[in-house]
Amino acid sequence: MVAPGLKLDPSKVEGLTDAIDKGVVCSNYTNPNHTWKVIKNFKGGVALFTQPPKPYKCGGAPQKIMYLADDHFKRSGVKNKTKVIFATSGDGIFPVPEIAETLYKVIDRKGINIKFSYELKKIDSAKKIAWFTVSPESTERNPITLDLMKEKNLVGIAYDMLHLVPPNTSPDFIKNSSLVDEAGWVDVDPYTLQHKKYQNIFGLGDVSNVPTSKTGAAIRKQAPVVVNNIINLIELQKLSSKKYDGYSSCPFITGYGKMVLAEFDYTKKFTPDPKLKRLLIKDSSKEHWRLWVLKKYILPYLYWNKMLKGKEV
Repeated sequence: MVAPGLKLDPSKVEGLTDAIDKGVVCSNYTNPNHTWKVIKNFKGGVALFTQPPKPYKCGGAPQKIMYLADDHFKRSGVKNKTKVIFATSGDGIFPVPEIAETLYKVIDRKGINIKFSYELKKIDSAKKIAWFTVSPESTERNPITLDLMKEKNLVGIAYDMLHLVPPNTSPDFIKNSSLVDEAGWVDVDPYTLQHKKYQNIFGLGDVSNVPTSKTGAAIRKQAPVVVNNIINLIELQKLSSKKYDGYSSCPFITGYGKMVLAEFDYTKKFTPDPKLKRLLIKDSSKEHWRLWVLKKYILPYLYWNKMLKGKEV
């Protein structure tokens, strides 16, 4: 079983290695304490949040820190002198229609400017400028007045705080092995999780190349498939009938005390857990305080006491 996770590689963005977690450049992926310090010390201006191309772990993380920061700006009295910008490499906010509909309502309510098809390529931390490649098909939502800079084929945005997601890659010892596909991820069948070349190897978790979001929820559904297949191979010399359908889950905290829970499969079909009805949650694609309680109190308990001990959740 190959499941070493992934690594963060800031060297893939020029200037990021020297800039990350220093001054007003922060990332919840590397140092959430520094992120909180930057948000608390922010006095207004441009608060820039970025989202890289997939794959990266936790599909909701680049957004939910932005929603929480926006809430804090409002509470601390700096919201009216702040421009919150979300520069994403994607052409939409989220691929599951029901979730996207809710997130756009949140974005519009908060007045957040979304710049689609913006991919971060370089950071000039001394001048506080983030440089992006921008697709000719780029669009935006909730436009604002902003002086964009140009440098060769890059577009620059000056920032007063910057939250980003470092590029995610597989670990070097995996990348340099014979287990990977052309993109450097462990090459497995998306349904059985068996390696496409080596029948006695299975890959799961963030390091695998299955086309779904890299989350703890995903590996929770992948693990039983791998276990059943390995047992069947040992005892019967064939795979079991158990399949992984691409299930993943992204909790979107949209503000203090509010959350949306995106659960979906390979087809991007919204697949909410029927157990949510026990919490009196009728529609988890909508903001709900009970979902926030689930995230803050129940999921940590399940993670430490059930998932890590191999117990059914």
